Amino acid sequence: MKRKLLVAVPILCLVALLAWFFRPKHESLGVAYVSERSVTLWSGVAQVREQLGVLLYGDRVEVLARRNDNVKVRTAAGVTGWVDGRYLTEPELWQRSAKLLEQAKFLPVQARGRTKTTTNLRVAPGRTEPRLYQFGRGAELEILGRAVADWVPVSDEKDTSGDAEETKQEDWFLVRGVATRPPGEGVVRNSAITTTTQPGDQTIPIAGWVIARFVSLDVPDAVREGTNSANVRPLAWFELNRVTDPDGDHPQYLVAGTRSPEGQPCDFTTLRVFTWNARKSRYETAYIENNLCGAFPIQVGKGPKGEPEFRFHVMDDAKEERAYHLNQTVVRRIREENPSKKTHASHH
Repeated sequence: MKRKLLVAVPILCLVALLAWFFRPKHESLGVAYVSERSVTLWSGVAQVREQLGVLLYGDRVEVLARRNDNVKVRTAAGVTGWVDGRYLTEPELWQRSAKLLEQAKFLPVQARGRTKTTTNLRVAPGRTEPRLYQFGRGAELEILGRAVADWVPVSDEKDTSGDAEETKQEDWFLVRGVATRPPGEGVVRNSAITTTTQPGDQTIPIAGWVIARFVSLDVPDAVREGTNSANVRPLAWFELNRVTDPDGDHPQYLVAGTRSPEGQPCDFTTLRVFTWNARKSRYETAYIENNLCGAFPIQVGKGPKGEPEFRFHVMDDAKEERAYHLNQTVVRRIREENPSKKTHASHH
């Protein structure tokens, strides 16, 4: 009996050791978030592999293993597969993205536009800053602010204009948009896998910085005609109010712009107000102010009597605020004795 025990115990220990060594290894190396519109989940990293499904922007995954640029992940539904690690964001950068979006929620919209081409969204102004997302062409954006950064050549930014290279500085827009994967873009679906997010199932708000030159502003016709004739490049516009005549309602606009090229310290250098002349059925320039060095955001709201008002700060001087109001077609600057009296701002 003793001899049998002497033989059995080592065998049992060996079996236990082998079972432990060859056990399925599911230890997580951490978490990550999908930072691309869509990422294919593969069964392996070999050339012959099966497409398991699709992950979308914002999906949270567990990281199980890494092999070169490939990462083995487990989805929230428990599906395990391999993805391209370049399309995953670490938790720290994801938190920075979330904080940026939270800050952007409270900023008034200065302009609206859409991407001219595939455009990278970055966590801060500058082509070498970490990328949060990539917009496709024609993505609608809300412009919230502006900054200037040095032009640096990078492989993932296509720019053939040469303007920024000549000036060595370029404008960036702080924008708010939507990260989504519209249906019908050729995404592979596997009917056997229903646990991954399907294209078109979600839209997620996102904020960050994009190269201003890559955005085409959706300038209203009245603003475009008025600024073109004055050789002004519009950067922000706001509907102050509307006037009615037999032809219908006509918006009256505040426009902030510049005649300068990119890379200037001022967000805008000129203001214009376009009002509607009902008798002549046309827009007219009711107010012009040049030689400004204004800073975004411009706040638009209503005064005590319901008249349109707008405010902004002078660049590099947060204490100096300028305020104006529109009375019919006349714009006047408000000289406030009590600086605590503020316009009730409304979003663009």
